[in-house]
Amino acid sequence: MANSAIPSNAPAICVSKSAAAAMLNLSPGKFSELVLSGAMPKPRCVGSRRLWLVNELYVYAAALPLQDEDDTWGDL
Repeated sequence: MANSAIPSNAPAICVSKSAAAAMLNLSPGKFSELVLSGAMPKPRCVGSRRLWLVNELYVYAAALPLQDEDDTWGDL
């Protein structure tokens, strides 16, 4: 039977909180604030692990206000 292990260079589908924060150039603490406020998605549960879907991070990041728009999350 052939080895069906996923290659190490396969693109991630889910990432940890620290990796999700790094993808957005944020600290994990700031990322947590954005999750609590609804500006970023909630994690998915895999047993006791909490993981974020990469495609949801892209969608939520694209919905953040532009520089010239009213910043409704400026107080976070």
